[in-house]
Amino acid sequence: MDLFPGSLVERYEVVSRLGSGHMATTYHVRHSVLDTHHALQVPNQHRRGLFKRLVAGARIQAKLRHPGVVSCTDVLDVEGSPVLVLDHVQGPNLDQLVRYQRLDERRIDAIAAGLFTAVDFIHANSIIHRHLKPKNVIVDLAHGREVPRITDFTLATQTGTMAMAKRTKPRVFGTASYMPPEQTYDSDLVGHQADVWAVACILYYLATGHEAFGGPDAEATFAQVRSGHYTLLKRVVPNAPDRWAKAIGFSLMVEPDDRIQSIAELAAVWFDGVDQRPLSAAASAPVGRVTLVFTDIQGSTQLWEADPEVARTSLAAHDAVMRKALHQHGGYEVKTEGDAFMVAFESPVSALRFCVQVQLELHRHPWSDRLLARPEAAEGAGYRGLRVRMGVHEGTPECRRHGGKADYYGPMVNRAARISGAGHGGQILVSGETWEKADRALRAAVKETSLGNFQLRGLSGAQDLVEIVPIELEERSFPPIKADPT
Repeated sequence: MDLFPGSLVERYEVVSRLGSGHMATTYHVRHSVLDTHHALQVPNQHRRGLFKRLVAGARIQAKLRHPGVVSCTDVLDVEGSPVLVLDHVQGPNLDQLVRYQRLDERRIDAIAAGLFTAVDFIHANSIIHRHLKPKNVIVDLAHGREVPRITDFTLATQTGTMAMAKRTKPRVFGTASYMPPEQTYDSDLVGHQADVWAVACILYYLATGHEAFGGPDAEATFAQVRSGHYTLLKRVVPNAPDRWAKAIGFSLMVEPDDRIQSIAELAAVWFDGVDQRPLSAAASAPVGRVTLVFTDIQGSTQLWEADPEVARTSLAAHDAVMRKALHQHGGYEVKTEGDAFMVAFESPVSALRFCVQVQLELHRHPWSDRLLARPEAAEGAGYRGLRVRMGVHEGTPECRRHGGKADYYGPMVNRAARISGAGHGGQILVSGETWEKADRALRAAVKETSLGNFQLRGLSGAQDLVEIVPIELEERSFPPIKADPT
């Protein structure tokens, strides 16, 4: 089933779609009575075996109440399928964090500390996760700090139950790059050391940006895992702390009995010689040279006047899409006014990737037929759904703090706002000097058009502007921008 913003699933109202995988699609939902926010996990396949695993994992997940675990609070029956109600976590998963953000020693140590605490709690409750990997660890940013939280207990099991199960042949399941050697032969006959191996693989990925084991297919990866051959941490990152290399090396031993035996022992080696283990890393506003993005929705006033209910649900979905991409790319939400966002990034590349992702996700979002019937959101060449204009500019603004929140002032802020104001819905306008910082991968993902020099309202000097459009949406066309050419 495909749910659009405003859909009701029993007492839960859909806010937005969070993501879709092979097995399930996850939605951000709001409890219509309590006004609390949750995640709704809907199976993509109607298979009895999948349903059984989902419910079994939900039962385990529901009993694990811990800040480092994503809790399951309910299971609904929707058209004969079990639908899980989970905690809604505001933040990226570890895979996204590594791919899109810069992780220094301090942040990696803080994430590792949270991961150790959560997995140790799971083990203390006689549970083996068996599916730990970066995509199954979400970084919660709800309170301004990075707290890793473990999810997806579909393959989890209670210790002491596997041997009693009647099986005709070994079963192998999991993600090949994060499975220990013994799990590649029989996933039912593993102990807590399997999760120790997986956590070490996650830490290797955090530190290097590469997986320790990986081949062209599962069998090739299994062969690497069984041999225990991988590129040592210090060869990939020579300046990595010795304690990291030792902890990972002792955890990736082929024989389970030769391996570090518990998460507590792994944590002790990882933090060997460290006076105080970090509790969590704070998410802070960038300072110095930053890149600002201003956005707003074209036609939102007309939409509110014509259909307030559709406007409410659609704008809530827009906000959720914006914040999801913002968290993924390490942006800082400076402020919002109505449907307009002002956000800040440490680097131009992160800001530009954020803009591209937002445009793509808004285009792909499951909007309601009522919204798509409106001229402000109608389907057309490269268009579908809400149309957001975006302006991007890099510079050194003045940063002031008010009650823990940061705001930016000065000429570069005014210029960034004017660049956004010159555009149209669905358009990304970038100052020429900012676009020069774009990397090769980003340039390959968009169609770029140099628009020339313009006089922006109320500002001195000419401004060189570049328009970028995601390749998938290159059919989009726009009226002349709202500024005078020079």
